[in-house]
Amino acid sequence: MHDCATSGIGIAHTCRVAGLLWISDREPGVRDLFGDLLPDAEVLAPDELEARLALGQAPDGLVIDGTQLLELPPRMRASLLALPRVLICTGRLLASMPLSLVSSPGVAVMAKPFCMEDLEAAIEWLRGTPHSLPPSSAPLAAIVQRRRRRPRGRLPGA
Repeated sequence: MHDCATSGIGIAHTCRVAGLLWISDREPGVRDLFGDLLPDAEVLAPDELEARLALGQAPDGLVIDGTQLLELPPRMRASLLALPRVLICTGRLLASMPLSLVSSPGVAVMAKPFCMEDLEAAIEWLRGTPHSLPPSSAPLAAIVQRRRRRPRGRLPGA
């Protein structure tokens, strides 16, 4: 069962995720934000994550920084990508991410910086809310990446 209390703007303040969820991001602010929104999750610094993985421990779901994931040894990275839910938060463009990272049905990518709508979609996806899942023709990774705002300045072709 998933419990979720929401604020006036619709973002979840407390959400329960089935199973053990770890949050590890190189940016403390991102770890804190997800930790506040998912209070049942364990928040781990990157070195803590590696230490637990080296001991053979694994969560049911993970929120992780894209660069941090790429820097893990291949065996650790492969074991994480096999988890039921992995949310990769990254400043990289989706097109620059290795296909092996984003092609699993259990993996979603959220672009940094992210907006409230991205965060809401990611939390719902982590919770496994059925209506939050994208149509099979459009993975969440593509949907979240599409929401990224254009940089200020001239529009292409202008």
